[in-house]
Amino acid sequence: MKWVDDMVAVGNWADARDVDGLRSEGVDFIVDARALFTQSLLRFDKVPLVKEVLRAANLLVALSSLKPKVMIRCYHGRDRSPFVAMIYVSKKYDMTYKDAYDFVRQRVPRTVYHWDWVKMLGS
Repeated sequence: MKWVDDMVAVGNWADARDVDGLRSEGVDFIVDARALFTQSLLRFDKVPLVKEVLRAANLLVALSSLKPKVMIRCYHGRDRSPFVAMIYVSKKYDMTYKDAYDFVRQRVPRTVYHWDWVKMLGS
């Protein structure tokens, strides 16, 4: 698990199952980013459900005033969960998606940039 800021971390399936680790990091909530993407039998065929991803990011921004610790997780923690974190960062810190991607990637180096997903967001 890698912290993007003082509220949001990006993790994977193993992080989500590590109860002692979650407790030691003070995680209050887990967002499963897999639910915000289409699922298919092909691993490479996932795409964001834009409305749901944006809603999740807006919820994270709204929650930020309460200062909970939230881990966004997917299976590997390298594309879906960092993508949701990127949108959260973009909204919370008023950044472009590219700048928010760079911000997230500095903290979560395994992050994969999906230009096609960003294009689906409309900017």
